[in-house]
Amino acid sequence: MKKLFILFAVFILAAGFVFAQEFDGDDEESEAREIELINIELSLGFPVHWTNGVHDDSFYQIINEATGANMMEDKSVTANTAFGIGLNLNLTKTLGVTLEMDIFYGAKLAGFASPTSDYNSLFGLNLFLGPVFYLFNNNVLRVPLAVGAHMYFFSDDLWVPEISTTSAWMNRKDLQIGPALHLGVQFHFDNGIYLFCRTQVSIDMVRIHKIDWLNVTTDEYESNSCTDIMDINWAVKPVFGLGIKY
Repeated sequence: MKKLFILFAVFILAAGFVFAQEFDGDDEESEAREIELINIELSLGFPVHWTNGVHDDSFYQIINEATGANMMEDKSVTANTAFGIGLNLNLTKTLGVTLEMDIFYGAKLAGFASPTSDYNSLFGLNLFLGPVFYLFNNNVLRVPLAVGAHMYFFSDDLWVPEISTTSAWMNRKDLQIGPALHLGVQFHFDNGIYLFCRTQVSIDMVRIHKIDWLNVTTDEYESNSCTDIMDINWAVKPVFGLGIKY
């Protein structure tokens, strides 16, 4: 968590610096340019997510007959290349609204219950929606800061050979929701295209967690679910990409 707070502080300091470097309002060329209404962005990113949940054994259908249910952790780390698309609606030269989504597949999971656990497949997506403030905006360079709501979802098939004597296969689904922000830089070459890079940081405080598994004893599918409030999870996503202006 300390590293995340440091990263947030860097964002704020960077935002203050570029704001202090804003061009003088008498710049005739800057004032003459009208900002486009819509930007469509195609991005390539590397999102890293961390989830840490605590549930009793009965959530995973493991019950210690001698002592009753024991608490156990389910920890997930996902990191992989993600392809995204974004839409910016520019209301003024300094204010807009942004919607961003990316999809990743086949990422890495680690640390769930047993050191021998592994996954078969994984699919996930990120979604971000919020207002964007252009801290700096001229004909060549823009510095957008967006603050809004973040949603992270993933679904994976997990093979867990040591978690239970009656169930070795499990499907997990996680939906996490919380606040997020991103700070970036856009380099505009002409009136139709630009390159951008940015980093997004999110702190997800609501987690909806569900598991489905095949009970090899009864040969029937079973499920369990729970909702964790203030079970802090985090994500960091640096991206770069291409923007098209309309």
